[in-house]
Amino acid sequence: MSVFAAILLKLAPLYLNILLGYIAGRLLKTPIDTISRLMFFIINPLIMFNGVLHTRIDASVLSLPFVVFILSCALCLGIYQLVKHMWTDASKNLVAFSAGTGNTGYFGLPLALLLFDTQGEGVYMMALLGVTIYENTLGFYILAKGTHGPTECLKKLFLMPSLYAALLALSITYFHIPMPEVFTEFMCHIKGTYTVLGMMTVGLGLAALHHLELDLKFLGVTFLSKFILWPAIVLGLIFIDAHWLHIYSTDIHNALILLSIVPMAVNTVIIAAVVKAHPEKAATAVLLSTFIALLYVPLMVIYFIINTTDLFVHESCLPV
Repeated sequence: MSVFAAILLKLAPLYLNILLGYIAGRLLKTPIDTISRLMFFIINPLIMFNGVLHTRIDASVLSLPFVVFILSCALCLGIYQLVKHMWTDASKNLVAFSAGTGNTGYFGLPLALLLFDTQGEGVYMMALLGVTIYENTLGFYILAKGTHGPTECLKKLFLMPSLYAALLALSITYFHIPMPEVFTEFMCHIKGTYTVLGMMTVGLGLAALHHLELDLKFLGVTFLSKFILWPAIVLGLIFIDAHWLHIYSTDIHNALILLSIVPMAVNTVIIAAVVKAHPEKAATAVLLSTFIALLYVPLMVIYFIINTTDLFVHESCLPV
């Protein structure tokens, strides 16, 4: 069996969960809001807490959220400067917002839980914090076109349960507070729940897309930033670090690569609808990028991650 086929078989259950979510949304009219709230307030923080709790923390790992936040902001502002004269409406804001983020949570995190060992999972979650902070600060501010000020953006940031879960885990690690054995078994069930519901949430989000708007210029810029600029910048930084700086470990390199290759975030459509920034364009881009990811992500995993880590050696309690 080829490496590509092996990776596809590994990832197939995740894509089947997307399909099930789509069917549930279309045929059963399953409300995405209920599942999203369950994930946001309960399951996500538990996954973040467990991941950070079992991660060997050092200065390089602690710097990850800041590094990723700076990358997201740089891409957002850079794309905004590039396209601000291409559109006279909110399209430029939507393109800039999407440039700095991706489906790093509901799509990327299940992949991290599947592909990486415990240390790799925690490192990815620390990097994921940087994208989450960006989405709730500069990203939201740019997309809202100034209708929401910096104060409201900061309020959104301080209402993030996953941020407090990460801080609690760091505190427990720092003070060497032991966790009961039953917590490990409990988290095995939570990981499986996150994998299933997280990917189904992607399908539910796609099922809710009723109005599409094809804008080739919009798609070109968003796909350029998502599928070319993000991985190119990350791989460039990794090359510099691996050959000269030697600051970050292989786990951190792999986490950054996975973070950079996920498709566009379904949340882009939701936020665009809230601030009335062309949700139809966002819906079309998200749908097409998710389809592209079916082949794009396995190929990127093979060529840039599988060569630096063994994806099939760690014990996993995920139901895949």
